[in-house]
Amino acid sequence: MRSQVALAVALMLAVATDATAQAPQKEIKIGIAGPLTTTSAGFGVEMRQAVEFAIDERNAAGGLAGTKVVGVAIDDKADAEAGKAVARAFCDDPAVLGVVGHVNSGVAIATGQVYADCGLAVITPMASNPKVTESGFATLFRLTNRDDRKGPGLARYLIEKMGKKRALVIDDGTPYGTGLADQFATGFGSAAMVVDRKHVKVGEQNFVDFVKGWPKDFDVAFFGGIREGALILKEMRAQGLTQLFSCGDGCWDTKAFIQAAEGATTKGEGVRILSAAPALGEVPGSADFAAKYTAKYGPINNYAANSYDSARVLMAAIAAAAQRQNGTPSRADVVGALRGLTFQGIAYAKPVTWTDKGDNKAAVIFVNVVEGDHFKQVDQIGQ
Repeated sequence: MRSQVALAVALMLAVATDATAQAPQKEIKIGIAGPLTTTSAGFGVEMRQAVEFAIDERNAAGGLAGTKVVGVAIDDKADAEAGKAVARAFCDDPAVLGVVGHVNSGVAIATGQVYADCGLAVITPMASNPKVTESGFATLFRLTNRDDRKGPGLARYLIEKMGKKRALVIDDGTPYGTGLADQFATGFGSAAMVVDRKHVKVGEQNFVDFVKGWPKDFDVAFFGGIREGALILKEMRAQGLTQLFSCGDGCWDTKAFIQAAEGATTKGEGVRILSAAPALGEVPGSADFAAKYTAKYGPINNYAANSYDSARVLMAAIAAAAQRQNGTPSRADVVGALRGLTFQGIAYAKPVTWTDKGDNKAAVIFVNVVEGDHFKQVDQIGQ
């Protein structure tokens, strides 16, 4: 399996390299690493599109120090071993000066050492498990907020602002889902009560018996995971359970949550869903980006703004390093420039700057309800 994945990645990268080698000018490559297939593809494809959008804008403005930027996207299949093969392929191509990715926390954690070993800067727009940056790799950066901020923050919100006292907590068994559910349960249980902890598997479709087995004395169901959230909510409402349903930003997806839930999001007490960035239009420049992105790719589902900013931050660091070196910078130059960078993006109101661990100091999280076919932001949770 590993050899097949490695061979496939090598062939994909070779094709991209051969195609770009014919260009008359030297090129700087940016890797785009995420799930372009599997159930996580909605996140990965939107990330790829937003990064390519940022690259196109940069090239239209002259590229980086007069050099064309080329995005090379490779599917990591939301799998740790496939992710490592992707990371090694990027490491082996000297033209790659930085990577935007990965999407899934487990893959981001697994690939950190690979990127560190070759000194390649990588920015994840959305992998939120604390271990991503707690590993201490100087090459790894995270634009979104961490689960140990998200989970306890949402728990406090539900207790203090909605009066919830008894939570049923569910996770999908992944590093992201389990980690977020753990953080939520710890935060909620410190001031109220977690009545039960349940687990599902990624890819499950039928939750009839699962919901039938729930305790009856809860007032909010929290899910740490992604696509299964819509199906669990649908089954809740089908069985007449009206309690509030809450989820992390894994459910912050118009297609995979609102549309997939088929009207269940507005029944009973409704939902409270975290988002990793403010509503488009709140931060200057975000409405313009959204309009242009939508015209090219269709409606935004979730992390397009974070992915767009991640690419722009990375290219700004490459440009700063190139100016400092008066030529194409090394990977170490890019990492150094990125560490000291201050960048005003469109995803957050404050400029991006980094903690010593590589977390974005500007990252905040938001609480949303669903109105009809869209999310509506109703509150903000600070650091």
